[in-house]
Amino acid sequence: MNDELRICSKDGPFRGKVCPVCGEHGKLLIREEEVEGIGRILAGMLRHFPDNYGIKLNEHGWAKIYTVIPVIRAQRRNYWWVTPTHIKYIVDTDPKQRYQINSKDEIRAAYGHTIPVNMDDLPTDGVPDVLYYQTTEDELPFIRESGISPSDKTWVHLSLAQRQAYVSGMFHVSDPIVVEIDVKGLRESGQFVYRATNEVFLTSGIPPEFIKDKLTEKYELTDEEKTELQQVRERAERRARRMARDNQENSS
Repeated sequence: MNDELRICSKDGPFRGKVCPVCGEHGKLLIREEEVEGIGRILAGMLRHFPDNYGIKLNEHGWAKIYTVIPVIRAQRRNYWWVTPTHIKYIVDTDPKQRYQINSKDEIRAAYGHTIPVNMDDLPTDGVPDVLYYQTTEDELPFIRESGISPSDKTWVHLSLAQRQAYVSGMFHVSDPIVVEIDVKGLRESGQFVYRATNEVFLTSGIPPEFIKDKLTEKYELTDEEKTELQQVRERAERRARRMARDNQENSS
């Protein structure tokens, strides 16, 4: 899938080569590599390490867009042209709904935080009775005994579909498994489950009694998913090499 951002004179911004509504090519606004680069900066400042960027998030993870723009421009010299409108278009056309913009011209990550963020202002309606969680064979006995707690993220992330959970797991381990979560029972017990996007749901933790069947079906990744997975793994390897190099330099 081509991820460049274009704008149609009739139907507004879209991702790809042609407008999905009318088929027009529209006007190119942001090249694919620029969409990806800006997305990485947004992820860093809104999900992981805002202090490194000099960005202040409120308790719900929101930051003023006007404070984000100069940070993006400063990260790369060729991003001097970025405006709040560009950021809004990136958010509005993101197929994974990674970010949200509110009526106060604030932006935040909808999910994926590794820093403490209170997401209890997300909606709790429209949450299905069953959702899915990716894990591993080794971890399964542990979570059946102790439940599921956030590990590398601040919230437990649940998926709308079994395949979605499986593919998400592939970004962390080579052979994930998927378990059903009794969300209806979880909510009836008094625990909140929040709707971050149409396909991603957040909760603070899951007691073991709400972890149900293990699902054994495997899924073939699309070419786009394989490419994204390879890119993620390559970035992780580069980070690991940098950290090892920095540690070596600091110890010498």
